[in-house]
Amino acid sequence: MQRKAQLILVYFIFIAILIYFSLPSLWLFLSVFNAHAAPFIEIPKKPTLINFVKVFKDYNFSTYLFNSVFVSTITMILVTLTASLAGYSLSRWQSKYKNHIIYSILLLRTIPTSATMIPIYSLMRTLHLRNSYLGLILIYTAGQLPFLIWLIEQFFDTIPPEMEEAAWIDGSSYLRTLFSIVMPIAKPGIAVIAILSFRAAWSESVLVLVLIDSEHLQTIPRAFYEAIRTMGGSYIEYRYEIVATMGLFFLLPLMIIFLITHKYFVKGMLGGAIK
Repeated sequence: MQRKAQLILVYFIFIAILIYFSLPSLWLFLSVFNAHAAPFIEIPKKPTLINFVKVFKDYNFSTYLFNSVFVSTITMILVTLTASLAGYSLSRWQSKYKNHIIYSILLLRTIPTSATMIPIYSLMRTLHLRNSYLGLILIYTAGQLPFLIWLIEQFFDTIPPEMEEAAWIDGSSYLRTLFSIVMPIAKPGIAVIAILSFRAAWSESVLVLVLIDSEHLQTIPRAFYEAIRTMGGSYIEYRYEIVATMGLFFLLPLMIIFLITHKYFVKGMLGGAIK
C-alpha cells in the first residue's frame, strides 16, 4: 500500500511539472488565433488567422524568416562538415598532448560572448564583413566549433579503428573509408551536432543586434526586438498576438528538424552519454 502511494505521488509530481512547463506553449498556441491576445491564457472567442496576415504584411516577416533559414542552414552545413573532420582527426591522432589540445579547444567555449563582443565587432568592421551574411555565418561557425568538435570527437572514439584498418587492407583509400564506413556509422553523432548548430544559429540574437544594421539582413530574433520596440513597452501597446505568431514560426523549424532526425539524435546523445 505504501509503495502504491509513493508511485501515485511520483506520477502526480510528474504531471504537475509537465503541466507547468506546457503552459507557455498553450498560451502561444491560443494567442496565435486570438485577434486581441492577453498576457495570460485565454481561449479566443472568435478564432482568426488575421495574425498570420499581419505578421507578413505589416512586419516584413518573410524577410526575417528567409534570412534565418539561410544563415542557420549554411552555418549548420559548415559546422557539421568542419567539426566532423576535426573530431575524426583528433579521435584517431595518438599523442601525449592530445588531451591537452582537446581541453584547450573546449576551454574556448567557456569565454562568454559579451567578453568578445568588441573584438568581434572590430574584426568584422576591419574585414568589411558587417551587414553581410558571410560575417554572421563565419562568427556563428567559429563560436560553435570548440564544443561541437569535442562532442563529435567523443563519439568517434566509440568507433573501433580496426574497421578502418580492415578496409585499408582491402585496398580502400583513406577518404573512401572515411565517407563510406566511418561517417555512416557516425550518423547519430553528426545528427546531434547538426541540430545543435542549427538551433544555436537560429536562436542567436546578441550578435545580430551588434553586426547587422540593414533591415533586409535581419533574422527572426531581431524581428522580436523590432516588433516590441515599435509597439512600445506599455501594457496597452503590447501586441501579444503578434509576438506569439512570430514565436510560432520561430519554433516550427526546430520542431520539424527534431522530428525528422530524432532517432539519430537520441542515439547520438545516448552514445555520448555512454562514452
